[in-house]
Amino acid sequence: MKFLKTMMISGLLSVSVSVTAHTGLKATYPANEQMLEAAPKQLSLIFSSPVRLMKVILKDAEHKDLKIGFKPFARADQTFKVAVPELQVGKYVVSWVSMGKDGHKMSGDFNFMVAAGLTGGHAEMKKDAHKDDGHSH
Repeated sequence: MKFLKTMMISGLLSVSVSVTAHTGLKATYPANEQMLEAAPKQLSLIFSSPVRLMKVILKDAEHKDLKIGFKPFARADQTFKVAVPELQVGKYVVSWVSMGKDGHKMSGDFNFMVAAGLTGGHAEMKKDAHKDDGHSH
């Protein structure tokens, strides 16, 4: 467990932040396309500057929405943790929508897999792509 925490922290520290006109998603846990040995109990989304997290949707491999009880955050922050139900072995997609200080909405997604009997797995947080919703400010 200590190794896992160390890997998560070092992964966070190694994430490079590109300067963009809008706030972007800097890192996630699970990382995009990460294979996990055990299902996560929560998702983490880390942005490059404070945003309001408006929507988070978790879908399984069959594109069914899973109930995560997400409620939009009233205050802006850079780091968000969202509890998830007990997940089975399989693939998952997380979609998110955030709003920056300027009211600009951004959205994106990342995916991960829970695998049975995975060996040599480790947790790390990686830079993740984001996309604009096309609104200008």
